[in-house]
Amino acid sequence: MIGGKYLYETHMHTAEASKCSDTPGREYIARYQDLGYDGIIITDHFYRGNCAVDRALPWPEFVDQFCSGYRHAREEGEKRGFPVFFGWEERIDGDEYLIYGLDERFMLEHPEMIHWTREEQHRMVRAAGGCVVQAHPFRARDYISTIWLSPYFCDGVEGVNTGNEDQWNTLAMRYAESLGLPITAGSDNHHIDRMCPEKLAGVLLEEPLKDGRDYARTILEHRPIGLFLPHPVPPYTPKIVPDRPVFWLEKDGSMIPEKTVL
Repeated sequence: MIGGKYLYETHMHTAEASKCSDTPGREYIARYQDLGYDGIIITDHFYRGNCAVDRALPWPEFVDQFCSGYRHAREEGEKRGFPVFFGWEERIDGDEYLIYGLDERFMLEHPEMIHWTREEQHRMVRAAGGCVVQAHPFRARDYISTIWLSPYFCDGVEGVNTGNEDQWNTLAMRYAESLGLPITAGSDNHHIDRMCPEKLAGVLLEEPLKDGRDYARTILEHRPIGLFLPHPVPPYTPKIVPDRPVFWLEKDGSMIPEKTVL
């Protein structure tokens, strides 16, 4: 706990399911406990992202292997009395979304999810009781040619991601605040050997989470969410601008240039 509130990691990856991670799920647990966290949510890269699982596998086998990093972390967490919850991160045209509150069964029942549009993903996840948070929306990376802002197809915004440069977090915070959407923070942790207070973030909650769906309800019901950050987010100034083309996606799929809406 931090200041009487419960601290949770909301964005992290395991070697079992994310190509960009080198840390098996179970190895994270003791370190997060030592750093004062009250639980973690595993959010490995899913089918269209930087996934480590062979996409040629039959769907049930793909899902089983994808969930193995989470299961290993959960098993270790159960030994230590440390909660581990399930989520995932999916990429659509370069922008990425964190899905919370659902489980392996949901995936098994929806093999078509690998083709979902942003609208379909949001509609199906919400119908099942989960929620969608747009991850690091202003991030600049080689694989991102255009920044798509999807206010109608998400329930919250990852305002602070410590894998981001500060200016991209500043823009994400401004974007989320302008819409009144719930704001989250996460470390986007891929490597246990880089875990230090300067690299970690999370959310601070008034009550401990009962399960993954409870976190989804926290976002959907706009319950209080505090941000645990390594340092304050720099204030916005007009000099902070995206270095990729930015478009706002309307409900009907039309696109509006960023400068007209922010």
